[in-house]
This record gives sequence, structure tokens and C-alpha cells, in this order.
Amino acid sequence: MVLVPKGTYLVGGSTTFMGPWKCLSGFLNFWIAFRSVDGLMVHWMAKELRHGLPMIAIIKIRQCKTLPANLRFHFVKNAKVGQIHSVDSKGLHINLFASEQMDLSSITIDAPEDSSNTDGIHTGNSTFINIQHSKIGTGDDCISFSHGSKNIYVADVTCGPGHGISIGSLGSIRNKDSVMGLIINDVLHFYQYTNGVRIKTWAASQLNLVRNITFLHLIMNNVRNPVFINQEYYCPYSSCDKKSFSRVQIKMFTTETSGVPPLRRLQ
Repeated sequence: MVLVPKGTYLVGGSTTFMGPWKCLSGFLNFWIAFRSVDGLMVHWMAKELRHGLPMIAIIKIRQCKTLPANLRFHFVKNAKVGQIHSVDSKGLHINLFASEQMDLSSITIDAPEDSSNTDGIHTGNSTFINIQHSKIGTGDDCISFSHGSKNIYVADVTCGPGHGISIGSLGSIRNKDSVMGLIINDVLHFYQYTNGVRIKTWAASQLNLVRNITFLHLIMNNVRNPVFINQEYYCPYSSCDKKSFSRVQIKMFTTETSGVPPLRRLQ
């Protein structure tokens, strides 16, 4: 058990909670990471999880291809994460990879609305994840799901500003796992968004599948596209013609909205 008392701390470099204990050197794509842990509880009482300058300031200083995430959970099982306040991450705020049976609640994320590639919570190759009772405002996706995200439940999350909740982009890499069993439910509030929830796939894509996706009880304010399915999200060529089409299948898709047409764009 690692107990971090309430207070303000300066962590000069990347820190990994992993045995055996050792110091890592060189560039790392995270600030704090938990790996290969079964039965983890992170109850962060610090005022803010902040790592140096805001992302926009870093971009102005130098051009960075991959910027570190504030918090990563890789190969983690049976975890409870709560009361995290992530501010001005350089890249993703919270990243879940190859993890299962995780509950995330009372998460607060703050970043400028013009900070690109700063997704709030991102999952990949992870299953049985619950994300609830949180507030996320950032310059990119509120919550994003990549290949292999399965059986994920999201409820009571306030999103905005940012790019909404996204599945994808999918179809860029061969032999990647499908996305299925996602439920986005129970009064999510969106405001000042171009898109509410969206599915995005490459135009000239590899075979893939999005299945059993449910969007229910979404409350949106000042959102141009409540539900946006974009199968021409990215084209690797100068233009996408009839020979370049998405091979990502979308099946068993359910949505309910009111006030505006629920599906504003389908490509």
C-alpha cells in the first residue's frame, strides 16, 4: 500500500508504482502509471493532479509528436479510482489499456478548449469499465473508446467544452479487436459542442466491427450534431472516392433524443 497524505507535492519526473522499485530514465509517455496490479484503490485527495505548463504552452516551446498522459492504468484488474482532479495534461488525462473490472467515479478534468489531443478518459483493449459521477472539460474528446473497448457503462457525466464522446477512430490498423457493449446512459450533459456522441472510422479502412452500442437519456445544450456517425473521418489519400470506403460495420445501434433530429449526419 502506498499512502499519499493530503497536501501539495512536486514530482520532478515520471513516477511508476511497480515492483521491483527502480528509477527510470529517458522520455516516458506518462507522468504517473499503474501497471500489472490486481486489486487497486486510488483515492486521490490532492487538490490537483497537474504536471507543469499547460499543453498549449508546451506546443509553443517545441513541436512534440507524443505528449505524456497524466495518469495511466495498464494491465490493471479490480480497481476503484476516485476523487481525481486532472488539470492541463500534455496528452491524455487518464488512459486505460488492457484493463478490466475498473470503477472510476468523482473524476474532474480541466483543460483549455483549444488544447488538442487531450482526451479526458481514453480506453483501449479494456472491458467491464464503469465511469460515473464525473465532470470533464477539455480540448478534445470527453471520453473516447478505441479498439477492444467492451462492456463499458458511462452515467452521470458532465461533458463540456470539448469534442463529445467518441468511438474511434477505427479501421486504421489490421487485426484490431472490435468495439462492443457500450452503454452511454442516465443524463449526460453536453454544452458548447460540435458533436454530442460520435462514431468515427477511416474511409479506406481495415475490417472491424462496432456492435451493441446504446446512447440513452442524453441532455444536450447548444450541440450541432447530437449523434454523428462519420465513416469518412480520415482518408489516407488526397481524396476518398468510391474505391476508398470504410469496412467498419456498425450493428445493433440504439439512440434516443428529443428536440432535434437525433442523427444529424451519416457518412
